[in-house]
Amino acid sequence: MDQFVTRRATLAALAAGVAAAGLPASAAAQATDRRGPAVAGESQWVLPTGQAALEGDPEADDVIDQLVRDDQMAVANQAFHAWTRNDQPVPDMAPRVLQDFLQRNAVLTAQERTAVDRVAHGDTLKLIQGNMEALTVTEAFGGLFAALADPLLAKSVWYAKYDLVMDIGRRFSRTMNTLWDMLGTDSWGPSGNAVITLVKLRLVHAAARHMGLAHGWNQARDGMPISQRLEVEELTYVGAYNVQLAAKYGFHPTGRQIDELTAMVRVGGRLLGIQDQYNPQTIEQANQVLADAAANHRASSDEGIKLAHNMLDWMDRKIFPGAGAIGGSMVRMMDAHVADVLEIRANPPLDASITTLAPHLYRPAYEVQQKFPLLAPVHAQMFKIASQMVAWYAVDFRDYDLQMPAR
Repeated sequence: MDQFVTRRATLAALAAGVAAAGLPASAAAQATDRRGPAVAGESQWVLPTGQAALEGDPEADDVIDQLVRDDQMAVANQAFHAWTRNDQPVPDMAPRVLQDFLQRNAVLTAQERTAVDRVAHGDTLKLIQGNMEALTVTEAFGGLFAALADPLLAKSVWYAKYDLVMDIGRRFSRTMNTLWDMLGTDSWGPSGNAVITLVKLRLVHAAARHMGLAHGWNQARDGMPISQRLEVEELTYVGAYNVQLAAKYGFHPTGRQIDELTAMVRVGGRLLGIQDQYNPQTIEQANQVLADAAANHRASSDEGIKLAHNMLDWMDRKIFPGAGAIGGSMVRMMDAHVADVLEIRANPPLDASITTLAPHLYRPAYEVQQKFPLLAPVHAQMFKIASQMVAWYAVDFRDYDLQMPAR
């Protein structure tokens, strides 16, 4: 356990997370022991710790290894770029090993289809769309930076040497687009791209593992780059962690909505190649992952600090001078411990201003939509246009499709 974390702080964070998720306060004391109801096809859940840190994704890793051996990575990238809709056949140009993988894995089971349809056709999607700005801000300054506070997650990114290190704007754009691709109005339908985006990302992670292992990653000391443990941790940062943080902006899902969101995120985890035994089935299990990460896997590292400050420096260059300082205050408002681990210095006047103003700037539109339901589709469409503009701007109008490193 590192110097910043105490047992009391960890338990308090877990209790706050349970409360933010809309669960009874009494559930906090039970959160480390509770298990969700048994569902057909689901295995007994295991907290991804020691063994999970040694495991990668053999099926996806084998695909990348063969593409590299056959010098077909550039062709695979072209196929990735041309494959953009859930209902689109895998392009004929894709190498056979890639075609076979994508055809097997870019498919939802009947149970998974039920889970995503429940979100798409219920109040949960309206809640998400009405609070998309808040969820976007929490991912940009919460989940992204919290991941860098885990030394092995930061090192995994650093060793990949092709994305966040070399082109931080492209990495930011793709991360945000992955979030939006999962939470859009038609994301999981035939015209959407949630399924293919997540399967692509699974292979991007496999490619990053290949890069790390080929360029000096110490597997005996650090386990597997982007291991099963790290995959689950990243998944909870996009899901449960951001729901906790979005409570600062008034985002309070009901218990039913939390269950539906958790089920949808679990589908995303399966598409990303997370083993069933590690993929959280309930919000309590996701909170256990977050508590374990805070207590046992959070510490300063050269890679994490450099990457975090690269992001803030990029904001200064790309948005306007001083934007990085505002971003730093946003990180501190989301999680002061993460800011300390990443050596983002406190700026008391600015920090106080951000903490005071930010919740008012991102008041949940859902409350307005409940009174004026005709505004819901208008708001969703406006956000879709705005998010695409942000993504394009971030990468200088280049494509922001997920790509695999060709070297």
